[in-house]
Amino acid sequence: MAFLLLKPCSRTRGPRKQCQRAATATCAGPSSRGNVFHTVTCTPPAHELAVGGTKSSGLGACEWLLVLTSLLLIIVTFPFSVWFCIKIVQEYERVILFRLGHLLPGRAKGPGLFFFLPCLDTYHKVDLRLQTLEIPFHEVVTKDMFIMEIDAICYYRIENASLLLSSLARVSKALQSLVQNTMKRLLAHRSLTEILLDRKSIAQDAKVALDSVTCTWGIKVERTEIKDVRLPAGLQHSLAVEAEAQRQARVRVSQP
Repeated sequence: MAFLLLKPCSRTRGPRKQCQRAATATCAGPSSRGNVFHTVTCTPPAHELAVGGTKSSGLGACEWLLVLTSLLLIIVTFPFSVWFCIKIVQEYERVILFRLGHLLPGRAKGPGLFFFLPCLDTYHKVDLRLQTLEIPFHEVVTKDMFIMEIDAICYYRIENASLLLSSLARVSKALQSLVQNTMKRLLAHRSLTEILLDRKSIAQDAKVALDSVTCTWGIKVERTEIKDVRLPAGLQHSLAVEAEAQRQARVRVSQP
């Protein structure tokens, strides 16, 4: 697969800016080693309707007839009908509208008031605030063939509500599986000592690896950290014996 070398996408708090060349988007992020960039080509799916110029299937003749009828009823019953056609969106929320099952093109609604057709439209609110996801304990194998259990925590926020609703069903389940598999892959190239002492570098590598995947879901991973490490009982005993032997050796050396 050919990769396009483009300037990395700038991160913003609003909807994510996409770098497109020949119907291909590139999402890149700096690694923890210098100015090296992990570049991943992200081809927008066909159902990405509200993002960056993609086209959506229009309403049919019968659907347009229903829309016009609904608008006519609203006009006839005005101003009583207006109370059923307006909703409020908070500053930290965005609303995605579906009309007769079609995702409406354009940006997500909010904050403030938005108009919808009560009989034909359904709306979904998406929270844009930072969210946390607890990753339960799972086994990993280190570079020096130690088996241990780790748990982690992932901090993420939703950047593209339209893309998220049209591409992902269960955010927490998908993120949990992705974090577990990414941690297993990263820690397989690190020794036990590196895992225990160099968690900051591991967190940065995990963030870059996760964000290169979640950019296609409309999610921005802010940080992923290892919370706790569980060593097998046999390994804990071996490490305790080794530490005690080293302590006894230092005592003997310090004695005259």
